[in-house]
Amino acid sequence: MRSSVLVCLLTVVWGFSASAGSGKGDSMTIGEKTVMGVIGQMHARFGAAEKDRYQVGVRQAARLWRSGDGSEEDFVRFCLENFAPGKQALSLLGRLEWITEQLAGHFNQMTLALRRQLDEDRGPLLPVDQLLAGYDPAAHLTEDFFANKLAFVVLLNFPAADLERMLREGKDWSRQRWAEVRLAQQFLHRVPAEVRQEMNRVVTAAGAYIDGYNIRLDRVVDAGGKPLFRKGLRLISHWGLRDELRALYARPDGLSRQRLIQTIMERIIEQQIPRVVIDNPTVAWEPVKNLVDGKPAEREPDTRYRILLDISRVMRRLDPYYPDAPTPIDRAFRLEREMPEQRVVELLERVLQAPVGKEVAALISKRLGRPLEPFDIWYDGFKSRSGVDERALDKLVAERYPTLEAFQQALPGILRGLGFEEKTAAFLAEHIEVDPARGAGHAWGPQMRGGRAHLRTRVPAGGMDYKGFNIAMHEMGHTVEQVFSLYRVDHTLMQGVPNNAFTEGFAFVFQARDLQVLGVEQGDARRWAWRTLDTFWSTREIAGVALVDLGVWHWLLEHPRATPAELRQATMAVARRVWNRHFAPFLGVNDSPLLAIYSHMLAYPLYLSHYPVGFIVEYQLEDYFNQHPLAGEMERMCRQGRLLPDLWMQQAVGKPVSAEPLVDGAARALRELK
Repeated sequence: MRSSVLVCLLTVVWGFSASAGSGKGDSMTIGEKTVMGVIGQMHARFGAAEKDRYQVGVRQAARLWRSGDGSEEDFVRFCLENFAPGKQALSLLGRLEWITEQLAGHFNQMTLALRRQLDEDRGPLLPVDQLLAGYDPAAHLTEDFFANKLAFVVLLNFPAADLERMLREGKDWSRQRWAEVRLAQQFLHRVPAEVRQEMNRVVTAAGAYIDGYNIRLDRVVDAGGKPLFRKGLRLISHWGLRDELRALYARPDGLSRQRLIQTIMERIIEQQIPRVVIDNPTVAWEPVKNLVDGKPAEREPDTRYRILLDISRVMRRLDPYYPDAPTPIDRAFRLEREMPEQRVVELLERVLQAPVGKEVAALISKRLGRPLEPFDIWYDGFKSRSGVDERALDKLVAERYPTLEAFQQALPGILRGLGFEEKTAAFLAEHIEVDPARGAGHAWGPQMRGGRAHLRTRVPAGGMDYKGFNIAMHEMGHTVEQVFSLYRVDHTLMQGVPNNAFTEGFAFVFQARDLQVLGVEQGDARRWAWRTLDTFWSTREIAGVALVDLGVWHWLLEHPRATPAELRQATMAVARRVWNRHFAPFLGVNDSPLLAIYSHMLAYPLYLSHYPVGFIVEYQLEDYFNQHPLAGEMERMCRQGRLLPDLWMQQAVGKPVSAEPLVDGAARALRELK
């Protein structure tokens, strides 16, 4: 996962939209007559050459000018005094670009410090850690920028553009024009600080709940009380459970355990899991009959769904301040992804509806020698490691990376092994810091040159295990992208990639090379065909999960007064509906709620669709990297910065974002493997 979803959410709160709105309770004071009057005066002073700039700039500033900012006369005077013509505008851009980077970077460092105990495994949590992590030091920054008129200076001098205009004209813009748009977008909305703080608190609490949601598989027993999993096996839901289920495909006795993990997941979704078994090493749990130490036990209350309701309600508090994107879904797609929701859904549906999916399912069933079951959405047998016992991989990884420090020291060598030149590998490693993850793992970018990207992964006692290494490789892809797209981009206002699906794409590229780094990649000449099928099947699975996430959020917007129990029922209904349409025809089982297990729905709201688009992006990138070196080409791609998704991909590989290469590649892979 990239960085905490807080970065994504708070970015949207700062702005990144295209038409300004006054927000709830605003007192608008600037009328059309005053706007036309000041434009006329600016025309007389600055001439027609600057007309496009000041016509848009005056209107941008006027939309957000409130009575507390001054009178109409104050507004006129402000515009005449603060418009920067000609070369002055370029100097102003450079000055504001530098200060914006400094502020973002230092606030990011403060946020990292405040969240350190919550995000990193540095001993038991104290009650104060939740309070520290829930504080947003930048909450008042936008308000302050409006109060001292700096925000209005930006709006007056740098015209923004809505998504439709960017889609229509962006391909012809200069890099400077893109930087100007990205600067102006940061101040197109005025969200009160208390709303920002409340959102930060609620999302932080959700993340803490998920980080502590561990299942002690070593305390899971069968009907006779016999332990079924190895000693010390403690896995976070859903990530750890899913990855353990995947690893069991390599074991001849894995099927019964896979079915049991599916039952555990269903207990979590249905909130039938006993409260006492969550991260508790002192009790034995038999999931099928749902008994604890041989007896019925009180279920967890609908905590999962209460938290999701809390998130939806605080996110709805933002609605009045975004008249151009008045729902969380609008903001997630129009503002943060800069891809319309329908465009994303069409990409996902193209993969899910592809006829080749039925053929791939039939191949999996043949390889397993049995009919498919719901948990086979996570079939792992196409990967190179599928024939390798994960216990052997655990031993290899633990020997190579016995501590977090050992992994940190190994970064330059890992990067050189991936093809990066020695100097570049050293530069990247110098700007990546490895931390112990309290959760499953994530990456957090620096936001400012001079800072370091943070790679978080779990390292249990006795050394890193293969799951931790696999996650670490994923997070390394994120951090390498974060370093390149900050340090190598020409305008820091353009830092980053189009949206999180693209950083996920790079993360998947790195993750797929985990066995290469370990030196145990199998030399199958048809490896690319197997990898294509693995990517296709994984994309189908997470595309279904993403549609469930979107379906639940649409339901939430339609039912603002829902109870946790009602949301639980609705979530399972949405999950079953998506399942019956896209998975039951291939797997032969109806009404499975399994797609609703993902913890992202709480800890990373509205994030999940980044993953299937990320797989689609990954395949396009991998297809390109098959003919071009990863290292040099990745740096070239990242130098583009945050363009629109299709424009970025067009310039990266020659084609816009499309599911066709993956669908066609899966069909071609099947033909090659026959």
